[in-house]
Amino acid sequence: MFWIILLLLTVAYAPCSIGLSLPVKRKYRPVIALGLFFLAVALQFVMFTGILPRAALLVAAWCAGVLIFSTPFFFLRDMVLLVMHLKKRRIPNQKYSIAIILILSGFLAAWGEYSAVRPPKVKPVAITVQNLPDAFNGFRIVYITDTHISRTSSKLYLWTIVCRTNAVHPDLVLLGGDLGDLKPDEIKPHMHQLGDLHAEYGVYSSPGNHEYYRGFDEWIAFLDSIGIETLLNRHIVIEKDGAKLVIAGLPDLMRGNKWFEGREEPDLDKTLAGAPEGAPVVLLSHQPRFARDYAKYPISLQLSGHTHGGMIAGLPALLVKIANKGFVSGKYQVDDMTLYVSNGAGLWNGFMFRLDVPSEITEIILCKPE
Repeated sequence: MFWIILLLLTVAYAPCSIGLSLPVKRKYRPVIALGLFFLAVALQFVMFTGILPRAALLVAAWCAGVLIFSTPFFFLRDMVLLVMHLKKRRIPNQKYSIAIILILSGFLAAWGEYSAVRPPKVKPVAITVQNLPDAFNGFRIVYITDTHISRTSSKLYLWTIVCRTNAVHPDLVLLGGDLGDLKPDEIKPHMHQLGDLHAEYGVYSSPGNHEYYRGFDEWIAFLDSIGIETLLNRHIVIEKDGAKLVIAGLPDLMRGNKWFEGREEPDLDKTLAGAPEGAPVVLLSHQPRFARDYAKYPISLQLSGHTHGGMIAGLPALLVKIANKGFVSGKYQVDDMTLYVSNGAGLWNGFMFRLDVPSEITEIILCKPE
């Protein structure tokens, strides 16, 4: 809820700043500012709900992006104007500053939206595992998380992800949650493409917070129907040449919300009960913020997502990092456990922009220490 309020405040600042500084009669400025504010909120509502066709959603997202990206520029301008006012300097006409800021913000919004909607590329990441058996040296896991398929997604988006994943011939495919922003039967033409993922040792998933928002039970049943097994407080054991690798999965932390009573809470003791002693453990946990607690267990590698890498480099990414207890993107060493936080493979309707934080299909390559 905090992030939604912060986003709305960010979207609201620019309309109010524009309306109150337009070169029109003073009495009309508050009315214009209020009208622009309601327009900004309406745009954000349309993005959150995804109720319009794809083309209309992309236009609405760009308009909202102009307001979002213009906010820091208008804030800096207003600080300058405040100083000039306090020093009793003449305040110049603001129509040129407004036009320049909106043009610059329009470019940033267009580039950010383009960067977000283009399909992700495969990103190879080598992970050293101390207790990795020789049989699993070079074992390749493709990790896909946060695809957020919705009406905003093109018909080829998820198919491109599936094709690029299969092209690297992974040993194992793991899905990290937030696969879609609607119920699976509302986006069937897209989601059934997940059934075409292929890996020698199978395809497994664990849920993200968005599965709880839109038909949790339907998502689990759907994944099962296309041959993808969901790991909820349990593990499976992969055997190769007599060696063993444990793949474990937790429910999402969203289970703690009172709206979702009756479903299992994350329980790592239950998840690892009966796991082969000494075998390396790969844990799927959608949100990275409890990695320090999970590192107290015999886990070699935790795979997470949720953050989208912060989406925009700089202050936005820093805020996301703080909200996730210091984890936002890439590889971290947490005691004896390695944490990898993926930037995610898709985009969320509520914020359809990426700047210097590309989406990714993560190819995890397990390696023995040198």
